Amino acid sequence: MKISNFVFNDLKTKKQKNDFIEFLRYQTNAEFGGYRMFDGTRTHLMHVPEELCNLISFLKTKEKSANHKFENFLEIGYSSGKANTIFNKFFNFKQIVAIDDFTAEMSSTDLLANLKRKNLTLICGSSYHNDNQKIIKKFAPYDLIFVDASHEYKDVKKDLNNYSKLLSSGGILIAHDIHSLEYDGVKKAWNEFKRHTAFSFKEIVYKKYFFVCGFGIAIKK
Repeated sequence: MKISNFVFNDLKTKKQKNDFIEFLRYQTNAEFGGYRMFDGTRTHLMHVPEELCNLISFLKTKEKSANHKFENFLEIGYSSGKANTIFNKFFNFKQIVAIDDFTAEMSSTDLLANLKRKNLTLICGSSYHNDNQKIIKKFAPYDLIFVDASHEYKDVKKDLNNYSKLLSSGGILIAHDIHSLEYDGVKKAWNEFKRHTAFSFKEIVYKKYFFVCGFGIAIKK
């Protein structure tokens, strides 16, 4: 399959989406629907290509229809920054704030590469530590918030409750792994969060591969 020279576009057409999915497959292990074999280097993307493509396509459409540009991005769970870079390629954020405790295995080379060429404030520590929350609040409000840090129920619940309050009017919060078979706590916390009346909700999930992830989307009314 021939891939266009530039895949970071608006994803308006079927060809653009297929090109982007194909691009993502080369960054992703087979268990997530990609072409790579897990080799222990931790340089792979931990997202299902179809899910990530559909999420970004949805966000691009929402950004245009609501005339609400995503300029200020908060990422809870930066890891090596690969997903952060992909989001930034599409939205060219004016400001990015991210936090991670960096206790999970990752590639230091990958981390260094994904720190470059973006206006990034990176915080090392727990997302639910009071001092770190105070720092993050200084940069609020956020147009887009992505939650993909600890997958323990109590931690996810704190992240969703704490950081959803920092959204701008019409802002969007995204939670990853809401349908994961490995992390029941994420699904539990997300389902509880959906009882919140200040948001409208949408889910994106693709259950074809060994790992099931899923995105939960909360849009501030």
